[in-house]
Order: sequence, then structure tokens, then C-alpha cells
Amino acid sequence: MQIDFHFYTIYALARAAGFGPENAHVIAYASQHTDDAKYDHALEFENGGRFQQVLTAHQYDIGAISKPTCYRIWIPFHFLPSSAGVDFYEGMTTRPDSSVAQAMIEDLMDSEPKGYILHRLGILLHVYADTWSHQNFIGLTNDLNDVDDLTVRGEGQEALDWMFAELKRTVIEYAAPKLGHAQAGTIPDEPYREWTYKGYQGRSYSINNQERSLEAAQACYRVMLKFLRNFPEFSETAFIPWQNIARSFSDQFTVAGDLDLRVQRWKEAISAGGFGFSPADRDINLDYEDREWFGQAVEVTRSQGDPDKYNRIAGFETSNWKYFHDAAAYHRFSLLHEILPEYGIICG
Repeated sequence: MQIDFHFYTIYALARAAGFGPENAHVIAYASQHTDDAKYDHALEFENGGRFQQVLTAHQYDIGAISKPTCYRIWIPFHFLPSSAGVDFYEGMTTRPDSSVAQAMIEDLMDSEPKGYILHRLGILLHVYADTWSHQNFIGLTNDLNDVDDLTVRGEGQEALDWMFAELKRTVIEYAAPKLGHAQAGTIPDEPYREWTYKGYQGRSYSINNQERSLEAAQACYRVMLKFLRNFPEFSETAFIPWQNIARSFSDQFTVAGDLDLRVQRWKEAISAGGFGFSPADRDINLDYEDREWFGQAVEVTRSQGDPDKYNRIAGFETSNWKYFHDAAAYHRFSLLHEILPEYGIICG
């Protein structure tokens, strides 16, 4: 899935569930930032201390397709193993709402409400939603990721060939054979798409992404409502019954067009109160800027010919940027070293 779901859908769901605008923004920002945290160097602060960043996404270089990247990034943050299957690699395949996904949710619900718990929720919702869009694929290079005879409603072969050529030119993992859904390009992540393909050993799939997206949205909504029952201190307004807002979400998932158009439609719908809550504060002209949290936590000084220098801004200890990386580290450790081993999956 892309920013239209990971940020805007998640934000609208959070507001409808009863979170206020600021907390909904934290959850949605953490959800989307899981696709954008692509730096892993430690920051050595001029005013004392250091901080190690956590990669939750990948830079566009050859490292993006290495085994360490697959096991430390793709699997815990984007292609959650389901444990369903007769061997290790089948168990690594992503399935929607799997038993592993439910264990991940329960782990969060049983946690203490530390400062970064909303950031953990956002990361979890990213991973959870991807179990629908990434289903039947695996976060490793493997024959299970075969995609043959791909057809996409409304797109001819020439348009598909151009799309894949552009992806392979600009994004390294799309040039990799049989890694994730690389052979299907961005089609699985675009909510309005209808498509077919033949997968591993010739199995045929016919997919309606709108249906998948709506199922994912409803499932994420249930997680948010459960979270607010467990941690009522975060509830600011009464929740809106799903049946009252399902049509509004479904309509958004039918918007056909490029990502900029889809984002604009989400912004307009949220600003206009299209999801049952009265728009206020961040709801109006909602936007996402992937360096916003970093800029609030760290000051960067540059001198020509010298490396960047970093200073902690006052309040760094409780900044959203630090909390996001704390949450990412916790999520990765918990999943790879505690949850997956319970299902016989050792990949930490």
C-alpha cells in the first residue's frame, strides 16, 4: 500500500475511532514513515550523546535486495510471515489477518502505555494493512513470488511495459528477480486496481484491490477500537459505527488515477467531514512531510566540504522522531525474537 492508505486512510480511521487530531496524526505519520525511514547511520551530537536510527524501509541501492535487508526490514515491517504452510518458505508467505498478525496485535495490547505506544500502533497498522496488499508474496527472493501472465483492467501491455521499465530504472528492488511483489510492480499497492496473474506452479489469481483495501480498513479500525478500550486515556470522542462510514471509505478506494490525485481526494474528503467526525485542526488540508519529525528533533549544520553536524533540539528525549525509532526497534525485536519463534520461524 502507499501513502493514500498508510497515512490518509489510517488518519481518517483514527479520527472516526475516537482519537483527537494530534494523536491521529502521530499514528498515521508513524504508519507512513515506516515506508520512509531509510537512514541507519548513528547521529553523533555536537552537544553530547549519540542516537542510532532504525531502518524500516530501504534505500535505493544494491543493499535493498540483500538477505540482511530482507530479514531485518522486509519481513518485520512489510511482508509479515503467516506461519501457514508445510515448510519454512511457505510459512514465510504473507496472509491477511494471519495468526502471527493477531499475536503481534495482542503483544501491543498487553504492553505498558509507554511514551511511544502510539508510534508502535502506527507501525503495527502499517504492517497489518500490508498483510492484505502483500498477501501471497514473501519478503525474500524466492520462486513463491512468481508473477506470470499479468493483466490489469484498463491497462494495455504497452502501458504495463512502460511502467515496469520506469520502476526498474528508478527503484532497485523492482529490478530484482522474484523479490516480494516486484514482478507485479506497484499494482498490488494501488486500491482501485483489478488484476489477474499466474503465480507459483501456475496457480491463478483474480484480485480486486478495492475489496482488499476495504477489508484492511475495517480490520485496522477494529484494532484501533480495541486499543482505545485497552487504553481509554487516548479516547477523545465517541467512536462512529463502521456501518456508518464504510461507504465513504469504499468510495475513496475506487478513485482511479495516480497517487497525487488519490491523495488530493483524501485531503478533500477529510477536510469536508466525509468520515463522520467534525473537521478541526490537522483535519483541514492534512499533509505529510517525511522530514517533519526529524526537523523537530535534530538541528543540522552544514559547512561546505565538511560532513553534516547534528545537535539535539530541546525535548529530543520525548520527540516524535526519537519515539518512532524507539517503537521501530521494539517492534522488530519483539517480532523477530519473541513472536515468530513461537511459530517455529527463526529469522532474527
